[in-house]
Amino acid sequence: MNFPRPAESGAAALCVLLALGSWGCGYSTTSRTAKDIKSIHVPFFENKTAQPNLELSVTDRIIDFLVRDNTLKVVSEDAADAILDGQITEFANRPFSFNQDLNAEEYIVVIKVVVSLFNRKTNEPIWQNRSIEGNGSYFVEQVESGRTFDDAVEESLQEITNQILNLTVQDW
Repeated sequence: MNFPRPAESGAAALCVLLALGSWGCGYSTTSRTAKDIKSIHVPFFENKTAQPNLELSVTDRIIDFLVRDNTLKVVSEDAADAILDGQITEFANRPFSFNQDLNAEEYIVVIKVVVSLFNRKTNEPIWQNRSIEGNGSYFVEQVESGRTFDDAVEESLQEITNQILNLTVQDW
């Protein structure tokens, strides 16, 4: 009786494992979204804060990210399979760190939104009332190439849009 040598059986086992493992890797034809959702409409978010024009920045940023991601086509409400609805519930510019004289040196900008995604055809929520927060910081004393208030707002919006994008195209 001929038994395989240990080196040969190990190599054979490795080849089988690699072949089995490769079935789950590589190109996939499955979508990152629900099968019947191919397009989305994003109306302007309702701004419940005192920060002017924040709804424009938030909505434009979300649309821009969805367009760049290219999983869902951003379209008019009548042509959409899904509607992303949201409200901006908080805008805060809070002291974050202090110097030895107890004067604020660094501030944190916090933006909170509540969003829902609806299937327009069935009028059912795909997910709803998700509270999302983004924040960014900046220093009062500007140093060369230092972060500004606008940078902090931008960072907050970046966090929010990344979370919404993940919920919208990957979390179903």
